[in-house]
Amino acid sequence: MVKKLYIKNVLIIFILSSFFLGCNERNIEGNYIVLKDDKPFKSKGYYTTATFGKKNFSFSTGVGGTYEVNDKQVIMQGSFSKILTIQEDNLLNDEWLLRKSDKEEITRLQAKAKKELAKNKPIIGDEKRVTKW
Repeated sequence: MVKKLYIKNVLIIFILSSFFLGCNERNIEGNYIVLKDDKPFKSKGYYTTATFGKKNFSFSTGVGGTYEVNDKQVIMQGSFSKILTIQEDNLLNDEWLLRKSDKEEITRLQAKAKKELAKNKPIIGDEKRVTKW
């Protein structure tokens, strides 16, 4: 009887401790807009965004890899390797700020970039761009 009670108490302690350890882990899954100097960062005419899954991340520029969360840091490994600091819902380092965002905001930002690209697109055959040898 005493053994059963002891085993039951050990199981309860084990389950509760694993629950509290799991609650302490930070969840950074979601979509982010990459900011540089407080402005959305552009690459090849498009605003750069980042998506974080359970263990993987990818940027709209094509780089990606895996990540792990340690205390208040995100350690990224892969074609883009950096250590970012978690600050509220955002991720930052000395160069960039990744601001947590929703899909609608990212869609609006990408539509704005497409309009800007279309407006600034050079016309084929433009005499100003032709170099004479």
